[in-house]
This record gives sequence, C-alpha cells and structure tokens, in this order.
Amino acid sequence: MIEHPWSVDKSKTVFGIDRNDLHFLDITDNGDLYIKLGDQRITLQDVIDTVKSMNGNQVGYTSSFTLRIPQLITYQIKKIRTTFDLAFKELAYSGEFIGIYPVKVNQRSDFVTAVLRSDFEYGLEAGTKAELQLIKAVTKHEKHRHIICNGAKDPEYLRLIQECLDDGYDIAISIESIHEAQLVTKYFKAENTNLVLRIKPYLSVEGHWSHSTGRDSKFGLSIHDLYNVVDLLKQTGFAGSVRTILGHAGSQITNIEAFTRFGRFMTKIYSELREMGLSRLDAIDFGGGLAIDYKSAYPPDLMLQYARNIVSGIKEQLKEDHNRQPEPNIMIESGRGVTALAALIVVQALEVRSVFPTGSGRYETESTLEKEREYLDRIDKATSLDHMVDIWNDFHEYFGGMTLAGLGFIFEKEMVIGNLERTVRSRLREMKLDSYHSDRLARSFWYPEHIVIGNFSVFNSIADYVLVQQHFPVIPTRDLQKHPQTTVRLVDITCDSDGEISNFYMQNTEKIWFSEDNRPLTMPGGKMGEGIPIGVLENIPSSYFILPLVGAYQDAIEMDHNLLGDLPDVELRLQEDNTWKISWITGAEPIENLLRDAGYADIDIDEDPYMSS
Repeated sequence: MIEHPWSVDKSKTVFGIDRNDLHFLDITDNGDLYIKLGDQRITLQDVIDTVKSMNGNQVGYTSSFTLRIPQLITYQIKKIRTTFDLAFKELAYSGEFIGIYPVKVNQRSDFVTAVLRSDFEYGLEAGTKAELQLIKAVTKHEKHRHIICNGAKDPEYLRLIQECLDDGYDIAISIESIHEAQLVTKYFKAENTNLVLRIKPYLSVEGHWSHSTGRDSKFGLSIHDLYNVVDLLKQTGFAGSVRTILGHAGSQITNIEAFTRFGRFMTKIYSELREMGLSRLDAIDFGGGLAIDYKSAYPPDLMLQYARNIVSGIKEQLKEDHNRQPEPNIMIESGRGVTALAALIVVQALEVRSVFPTGSGRYETESTLEKEREYLDRIDKATSLDHMVDIWNDFHEYFGGMTLAGLGFIFEKEMVIGNLERTVRSRLREMKLDSYHSDRLARSFWYPEHIVIGNFSVFNSIADYVLVQQHFPVIPTRDLQKHPQTTVRLVDITCDSDGEISNFYMQNTEKIWFSEDNRPLTMPGGKMGEGIPIGVLENIPSSYFILPLVGAYQDAIEMDHNLLGDLPDVELRLQEDNTWKISWITGAEPIENLLRDAGYADIDIDEDPYMSS
C-alpha cells in the first residue's frame, strides 16, 4: 500500500495541535509553530527573536524562558461560564452557576488579576491564612466577590476571617472537623456567618489525584463527624448559617461519567441535610476535577460533558427523591481548567548527543561480523512478535554488559547493537503486527537513541512531571512540515537522572504512522510512548521546543534543584488595536538570590544560573 506524503495536517495530528486545549497553537505552511490570539498569528520564532532583540543584553536574559498569555485565562473563564449556561438551558436547570478560583493553583499576580478582570462575579478560594491575606489585598475594591476559606484553621486564621467580615468581605468558612466547628461556634455569631460543610466523597473516580477521595482522604468530614457537627450547629443556633456543602472528587478526573455519580452523591447529602434542619442550605460546591487535555486525546466537548454530567446527576437524584428539595446553586472550583493554558516553557536546544555510534565502521574481529550476520538473518526470518523479542533479548545479552576487552571492543559492540536495533525496527514495521507490546523486552524497541540537551530545569519548570508523573506535551517549533526523521529525549541541565522528558502520547489513528527511522508516531486507540518526534535532527541544536499547559501548579511547586531558579518571565498580550506585544517581566532568578535562600548571604553574583546560548 502506498503511503500518502507527509503534511502539516499530519504533524498537527501527531502533536495534538489546533484542537482541544492546544487550540491556540497551529503550524504555518513552512512548518513553524505559531500562537493564535484573536486574528493574530504569532510564530514562536518571532516571539523568540523579539525577546532576544529587546532583552538580549540585560542581566537575567537566557535563551529559554516562560511565556505567559493571561488572555487565555479570560478565554477559559468565559468558556466555563458559557458551558454551564448551555448545560442549564439544555437540561432546564433553575440553579445558578458560581465560579470559584482556588489561588493555590497559581498565586502569581498576573494570573489572579487576570481572573478578576475576566468575570466580575468570579470568586476566590483560600487554602491558608496566607492566601486569604493575598485575596484580601487583591479584592479590597471588589468586596462583593464570594470567598471560600478552606484549609486547617487556627485562631489566627479565624481572627483574620473575622477581620474580613468586619471589613465587608463576602466570606464563607468551610468546616472540616469537629474541632473547627467548635472554634467557629465559639468565635463567630450565627447571624453573620456563612458556613460550608466540607464532606469526604465516599466514592471512587478515575483521575490523577483520585486518591484524595474516599474515607482515607485528608480533606473533609467523615460521615460520623458530619452527624456530630450538624448536632453541634443545631444546638448552638448555627444550623441556618450553613449555605453550602463542598466535596472534592480529585483533580484531573479523566472518567467524565463519574461526575454523574458525584452529582448524585452530593445531591443526596444536600437533600438529607436540608431535611435534618439545615433549611438555608442552597448550594453544592463540587470543587475541582475538570480535566485539562494534556494528551489532546479527549472529545472536543470535554468541558460540556463535565457540566452536563454534574447537572444530570443532580436532577436524577432530586427526581428520585420526588423533587422535595429545590435545585441547588452549583459552585465549581476549577483552577487547572482556568490557568493551565496561560503559560508555556520555551526551551532552547543546546546540543544533540547520540546513544550509539553513527555511520558505518569496520569491525576489528571476524567473529563480531559473523555474529552480526547471524542475528541479521534471524531478524529477516522472524514471523511473530515473540520471535523478534527472543532475538532482541539474545543480542542485547550477547553484546551487552561490562567488558574488560578495552575501548575498541566496547565501541564495536555498540555499533553492532545500534545496527541490529535499526534492523529490528525496520522488520517490525514490515511485519505489520496487531500489537508491538511485550513485557519480556530487555529494552524498548522504540527508546530514542538521541538525547537533546535543553536549557531548562524539569524540577523548576514542570515539577509535577517528576512529583506525580503528570504528562506534559512537548512540541518542536520548526520543521513541522517535514516527515519526522526520528524521536528524541529532551533532558535538562541538572545533574539528576529524573531531569528529562521522553514520554510522548501517540495519537489515535487507524493505521500506525512511523518516523523515517521506523519508530511509531501514532497508535490505534492512542497510547503513551517514548520519544519526541523531530523533523530534521541536524537542525535541532539552537532550535526550540515548547512545553505548553504549565500554568497550573508548576509556579507554585517549583524546585531550585542544582540552584537552577526561575527562567525569565515574558508576557504575550493582544492589544486593543489588535497588535501583539511582548513584555519582559523579570529575568532569570540570579544565583545570588538562590544562594541567599540557602543561607549564603554574603556571596555577590548577579548572573543567572542557566547555560549561555
């Protein structure tokens, strides 16, 4: 069968570009990656060149940087509100939508103020008294905004809440334990208090952080504590202060249908609590959980499915309970869904290193040549995956391991293994197998044999990749019109083996698409694979990759591993006259600051810690 020639559209499929949560990216006919803002088409190369021309001589300039696009926060907030309005209309739902942004997701000023600019009614959530201080400051002229105070509360936190109430802020206090309920009834007046009962969701959902649910969750009231808290509130006159119940199903929930069950679960509790005397209870806060499509693998209406399932679950449960209770207002604390799109890391590639010798060489020993011929013959005659796995493991065992025979012999062995691996990949492609998966492999068939050194730190820029194995897309900024030549691992400049990205999600296509060196780029059904596709290997040094969708949590949990601090911050904004503007916000964090944080106050070094380009 003749394969169709490569095209930009195929590259868009491979990298998940121009759809779902990468809708703001696209590719020119010349293969350059660009950003879509309004009617503007801004290539990453134009952004890179502008940053260098404006700031290349400044202290703190480095070739890699974080690009922030706050207007994508506005896009997401409007999309969330519009999506719930549509679901309410489709399902004839009478409750109201109340959006809440949890500042823990990204406390940066440019992100929080973007949330406030985007929606006059959008509320904020504090998880600590420090975050409440932040919220108090940024909303001092907008005290109408709904503020939820979550997290463990001591008397100082509660005093701060009382100060905010006295100053006219709209504060709701979450109660997560008997102890907190006792403190609230002691320090507050029932008539001036808005309470939220945070409840452990006793159900399981599929998601990256679904372990935060169920009876073992660190968050919320256990069912026995809930009964005790309700009794205490009724005895102390606080039953009428409870306006909301809160349940958090987890973060990055991938099983959207689970939100129907979650909606039913929370609605059942809502109805029973109202019948127990909490008659002013009128809202359910469903917390976070709205997934970001890091893989570009979900349906394009993922957000609408999320909204529909929550609303459907509520309505189904109310109907089962004979509609004795009114339809509650729906609060959503989606932070990832609001900010993830608004930042991406722009990484310069410094060099390329090869795992195996390149080119052809002459073997010093006839026995090596004979053994290679033997394996090549076996590879050519293989008819099944099991046969190929046996051959693969055999030659890795035969030529692998340590040796005392000297450098020349090691070089020769590596050259043989590289040749045999390339031949196996070619033969596997010819065999057109239904599956290439085997648990018996000594080494992956597809593991990249080229390493790209990127001028960044995984630990500072995308810490979740290491901490919780969160997948992030990686996309080259050039040669995207080319048939990918091979795949690579992108490694950072830290002295840590975890400082690399090799995972790549192979998109769902009916037939497997391969790189020129016979590595799969797509897979029927979609599958996480190894190796980032690149167009032309020799063009990689000094080129760039981007890591999009890093606006949620990564700024808040960054690590200064190896004293590699923050990259420069650059903002891209579409102006009122429909022209785009690049603003240099801050340079790379100086070594001096990093050393001061480590306790070295007397070392004066203004330089940034990243590699010079």
